Amino acid sequence: MKLTILKSIIKRFLTRGTAVCLTFIAVAFTSVGALEIPTFQVPFPEGYQRWTHIESSITGFNKVPQGKSDGFQHIYANDRAMEGYKSGIFPDGSILVFDKQEADTSGNYIRPGKRKFIDVMYKDGALFKETGGWGFEEFSGNSKTEGRISGLRQLNCFKSCHQNKAKTDFVFTRFKE
Repeated sequence: MKLTILKSIIKRFLTRGTAVCLTFIAVAFTSVGALEIPTFQVPFPEGYQRWTHIESSITGFNKVPQGKSDGFQHIYANDRAMEGYKSGIFPDGSILVFDKQEADTSGNYIRPGKRKFIDVMYKDGALFKETGGWGFEEFSGNSKTEGRISGLRQLNCFKSCHQNKAKTDFVFTRFKE
């Protein structure tokens, strides 16, 4: 979005032919470059259901229709992330998976239904400096490619949800043995 606005302003200044334009462009590109929006795409977490199960929860199962965040949420951690749960500092290579499924309320019980999405947190301090060392990704339904989130949305996810969890290395869950 900022790039579109920047292009519009540059075009306006170029059509006027002002000398101020060159100074503005240099300052604008320096500001955009300083933002460091993540560009690395977090890979799909193959085999995550065989990792350590951290917890499951259910929300909004009685809503009709269920919202995006309603349903079952199963959280899994790879071996590196388990080191982080034990020490409180997650090492690079840690991966956390949030498997969100509909709550199927047919019959006399509630069970996981159709997969809504898989959210992934991937730790790499060098790649994700602006987001506490974590990359964020989303995969729609059962797809391994659809639903990916932009670098700007990754940054927004961190700032709106995870940034206030610095004491726990930006992770909400705790492992209970």
